[in-house]
This record gives sequence, structure tokens and C-alpha cells, in this order.
Amino acid sequence: MKWIRWMVLGVGMALLAGCAPQYQVHSLGSVPLPSDTRPLDVAYFKMDAPHLQTPDLSAFTVRCDDPKVSVKVIGWKEGKEQRPQRRRLFSILIAWDQSSSLGDTDPERRRFPAGKQLISDLPNNARLGLVNFASLGFSYADYDVRAPMGSSKQQLMGALDYLNQQDFSMHGTPLWNTLYNAIPQFLAQEPAERERWVILFTDGQNDVPDFVASHTHQEALQVAQAHRVKLIFVLLGNEQTIVEYAQVRQTLEYMANATGGKVIAVDQAQDLREAFGEVLDILEYAPCYQLHLHVRKPGGFRRGETLTLRVQAAGGNERTVTRQM
Repeated sequence: MKWIRWMVLGVGMALLAGCAPQYQVHSLGSVPLPSDTRPLDVAYFKMDAPHLQTPDLSAFTVRCDDPKVSVKVIGWKEGKEQRPQRRRLFSILIAWDQSSSLGDTDPERRRFPAGKQLISDLPNNARLGLVNFASLGFSYADYDVRAPMGSSKQQLMGALDYLNQQDFSMHGTPLWNTLYNAIPQFLAQEPAERERWVILFTDGQNDVPDFVASHTHQEALQVAQAHRVKLIFVLLGNEQTIVEYAQVRQTLEYMANATGGKVIAVDQAQDLREAFGEVLDILEYAPCYQLHLHVRKPGGFRRGETLTLRVQAAGGNERTVTRQM
């Protein structure tokens, strides 16, 4: 009878759903896999092979601790993956623009509650520091130290509260001098196992008084690279508020890309909270190569069997991945 056929079809679909692979595959191809072969996706973080550029399949090797299991890399694509807990150790210097132009681009001072929310949401085990540029003093200085590295979140938020109550700096926006000098002072001696980051907030291009010698963005980039520092720029403004905006943004993106960081640009100050939220996403998720594998075991896999895979890219570190079949 017709209702019986529909019942059988429903049971069959339920069984198929229960047997669906745990991991999404990029493509299954037109030929079904043998019964002793399973598809798997694993992530290999780009930070483990920083010199690898546009790899082909031969750049990746994957082996299983079980000698009976053979592994073949079928394809890869770029993506992001949540960092393992052991890779969430950060040393972060926040460089805060206090130039007078912010009186026009952020008259309601929305940057301060947005910045405090960022600090509050940073990992609790992060080592933190904060400087403002340029100096608030009468005499020129590239920046003022508001919280040395190793300060608590409360100290950093107190520093922002202090800046919120102060007048603006009249010494310009010394982006490159700040990076060139602050990175060695704050981050050069941080523990080797920690990732080193600068989160720099600004609404303008590099600008120093005529009597001050300015380092170039290339010199600042070289210092960042020499000390393994990644640069995140939060840029507030547009063509109307930033002179040569397209060139400014292009330069920041060049520096960010060269260090594994990012530029987060917003037009309006009310969008800063969302922009700083994106910073947290960058720290939580890391760029990776998502590898699509075929794993084979003669006789097939037992339900719930655990595999330990060792993934490595040419010139990179080995990463251990555990998967349950």
C-alpha cells in the first residue's frame, strides 16, 4: 500500500541522516568512496608554516599513528579555525590615538566605551599595555606610557578613563614613530611562547611637527617583523575626514598583511564597538589551511574509533589532530 511505501522511505532517510559524515566535505566526486575509506577535514594553522606561500597538495603531509591507516590529501582551501587553548597566549600593546582631529570625527567620544569593552573582553591571561600618541605634554614626545606591559585590565580601563577627561594632544599623529619605538620598548622582551600584537586605533594619517624626524612606514614594519609583532589597525574615517584616505588605508593594509594582522575600517564612530568586536574575532580565530582528506583502513573503521593524525606543511611545525570516526 502507498502508506507503507512512504513509511519505508521515511525510515530509510532517517537511517541515512544518522550515518552522515561528522565533517563537511568540499566535494565527494561522482564515484562513491569504498566502504573502508572515510572523508575528513582537518585544519593546519598558517602560523605553523609562516613562510608557506600558495602551496600545492604536495606541500602537506598527513600520517596516522595507527600504521594500518593510510591518509591521502585530496584538496585544501583557506579558512579560519578557532585557536587551540594552548595557542591563546597573547602579549598585546594598545596604541591609542589622542590627536585633536578626534574632536571632529568622534565628538561624542564613543571610542572610549568601545575601547573599554574591548579590554574587558580580551583573554584574561593576556599580558597588556597601553600608550597614547602623541604625548599630552607641553614638549613633543611620540607617546605617553599609560599602562606598562603586564598591567591589569582595570589599569588599562582606568587609563582610558583618564584620557577621556584630558585635552587632545597638539603634536600630531606619529604613527610610525610610535610603532618604531614602542614595539622594542614593550614587546621585544615578551615570552617567546606568546603571540605579540599591537592594536592601534587612529583616525588619521602619519603626521608629526616640522621639527621632528619621522620614521617611515617601512622602518616601522621592519621593527614589527623583527620582533614577530602582528599589527591590527582600527581606522576611523573616510575620504572627507582623512587626507589621502585611499593611500592611508592602502599603507595600513600593506603593513597588516605583511605581519599577519588586519585593517578594520569604519566611517562612523558609532560603529567602533563593532569594529573592536572584530578585533576579538581575529584573536579567537586564526587563518588556516583546511585540508580535505581520505583516510583508509583495511576492513573499515569501528564506530567511535579514535584516530591521531599528524599534519605538517613544508618547512612548518607538526600539528596533532584527534578525530573520532
